[in-house]
Amino acid sequence: MESGEAGQHMVSPDAIQEDVTFNLIILSLTELLSLGGLLGNGAVLWQLSSNVYRNPFAIYLLDVACADLIFLSCHMVAVIPDLLRGQLDFPSFIQTSLATLRFFCYIVGLSLLAAVSVEQCLATFFPAWYLCRRPRHLTTCVCALTWALCLLLHLLLSGACTQFFGEPSRHLCRTLWLVAGALLAVLCCAMGGASLLLLLRLERGPQRHQPRGFPALILLAVLLFLFCGLPFGIYWLSRNLHWHIPHYFYHFSFLMAGMHSAAKPVIYFCLGSTRGRRMREPLRLVLQRALGDEAELGPGRETSHRGLVDIIA
Repeated sequence: MESGEAGQHMVSPDAIQEDVTFNLIILSLTELLSLGGLLGNGAVLWQLSSNVYRNPFAIYLLDVACADLIFLSCHMVAVIPDLLRGQLDFPSFIQTSLATLRFFCYIVGLSLLAAVSVEQCLATFFPAWYLCRRPRHLTTCVCALTWALCLLLHLLLSGACTQFFGEPSRHLCRTLWLVAGALLAVLCCAMGGASLLLLLRLERGPQRHQPRGFPALILLAVLLFLFCGLPFGIYWLSRNLHWHIPHYFYHFSFLMAGMHSAAKPVIYFCLGSTRGRRMREPLRLVLQRALGDEAELGPGRETSHRGLVDIIA
C-alpha cells in the first residue's frame, strides 16, 4: 500500500519544470499588473488630493486609491522571493509584516467599497432626504472610522498570531480570523445587496437606460471585486484557518489581487473619458466626469446632483 501511494505521488521532471514555468509566468504578470496599478492609483491619488471636488464620493476614491497603493507596493515586494526562488529570501519578520499589511489594506478597500455602495444606494432611493438631511462630513467620518477599525483588527491579529507583541495565542488567533471571515462575509453581502438594489432600481425605473457616471462606477467596481478581489480574501482566510486549498490557488489569488487593484483606475478612465477624445483629455476632467461631478450646487454644499442621484430619471 505504501509503495503504491509513493508511486502515485511521484512527479516527472518535465511536470515539475512545467509547473515552475507556469508559476514564473503568473508571478511575472502579477509584477507587471502591480507596477501598472501603482502608476494608475498614484495618478488618481495625486489628482484627487490636489483638486477639491464638491462631490463627497471623491473622498471615497481618494481613500481607496491610497489603500490600493499601499497594497500594491507590499504585493510587489512580497512576490519577489517567489519569483526569484532559491536566489532571494526575506527574513520571517519582513514576510509577516508584508502579509499583515496587505490584508489590512485589503480589508480597508473592501470596507470603503461597501460603504460607498450603501451610500449610493441611499442616494438613489431617497434622493430628496439624502440631499437635505445628509450630515455634511459623513464621508470623512466613515472613511476615518473605517481606517481606525481596520487598524484595530490588524493590531489584534498581529498581537495574537505573530511574535510582534509577545507570545502568540493559537486559540485567540483562530477566533480573530473567524471574526475577520465573518467581517468579510458581511461586507460582501452589504456591497452585493446594495449593488443589486441599485441595478433593480435602474431596470424598474420610469425610464430604463444604461447607468451613467458614478452609479456605473460602483456597479463595475463591485463586479471587479467579486471576480478578482474575492479570491485573495478566501486564500488568506483558508491559509490562516488551516483549510485545504489547491496549490495553484496561491499564485492565482495573487494575480487576481493585483488585477483587482490595478483595474480600478482603468474603470475611472473608461467611464470618464469622452468617446473619440480618449488620451487627449486631462485626467482631472476625466475623474470629475467619472464621479458625475458636472453640475455644481451653490456655495456651502458638499454634493453634486449627478454624483448622488445620477440614475434617477
